[in-house]
Amino acid sequence: MLSWRLWRTIAEADIDDPIFRRVSQIQRLSVRSMPRWKAPRLGWLLAALSAIFALILAPQMLALVLVAPMIMISLIVVAPAYLPALVVLAGAYSTGEIISGIYREKHQFTYDLICASTQGKLNASWSFATGILHRGAYFLPLRWGTRISLRFGLAALAGVTTVALLFAFTGRAFFGIEQLRLLLLPLLILAVYFTNMTQTFALSHIIGLLASSFDLAKRDAMLVGLVAYGLFNALPLVGAALLYFPFRYFVFEPHPLALMAVEAVALLLIVAGRELTIVALWSALKRRMNSRMEAAGREEVLRRDAAWGVT
Repeated sequence: MLSWRLWRTIAEADIDDPIFRRVSQIQRLSVRSMPRWKAPRLGWLLAALSAIFALILAPQMLALVLVAPMIMISLIVVAPAYLPALVVLAGAYSTGEIISGIYREKHQFTYDLICASTQGKLNASWSFATGILHRGAYFLPLRWGTRISLRFGLAALAGVTTVALLFAFTGRAFFGIEQLRLLLLPLLILAVYFTNMTQTFALSHIIGLLASSFDLAKRDAMLVGLVAYGLFNALPLVGAALLYFPFRYFVFEPHPLALMAVEAVALLLIVAGRELTIVALWSALKRRMNSRMEAAGREEVLRRDAAWGVT
């Protein structure tokens, strides 16, 4: 898959790449100029004494000691459910940051120097966009959170599948189409869950570079990029919804096999739709940047030029 190859160049960027290293180490002036505030030790002592007096005067406040950890645990448990939405929002933010960063370099007359590197315009621009993404403090938490959630999901699914097959082989339970559906759909959902991250950031890179490659004002390029990002992210979901919901609405008590087929196709349509979008936009980006088609299929896709077998 093209999106997977592009994702690997993003997630495992070459830290020796001078363009990536230069961009990823840039810090915003507003953040760099703010002094780090440290609470004095006397402040911590006063806070502790105040908490003790508050508990003595109002013992019912002790319940907060129990409620706060429960709230934190609940947020951690439900975190995998809202991580995909955070990834999509992070992709939109990254698209805007890429466009803004390129226009800043153009304003300083340094972007042409970046594109004139031996890597070529496309590779250099991609390294620039990857550096901007890694510069943000949101990328690594989202990446590792998604990977950990996926591993827990696969472990749970493997456990459930093992138990179901054990009961089926021992004759304690019947294993039919409905049981197969309950095992297949979570696997497809996990596939959509993981590809949401890989395809989203690949799409964010491509759209950010495409929008900034035209002779537009920065505000117009930002608007075009964000609208295109939202549109191309939404279209596969709309297509899957148009397939699934009319079937559920018009077909009364569908056969389990037909229901499983429609649900599987709807989930695969999300992944396939995004992949086709990335392929089309990647081709457009190569044409915009006059990139040549090079040999694909090499194994060293994680290292610099070898990683660009997809171009």
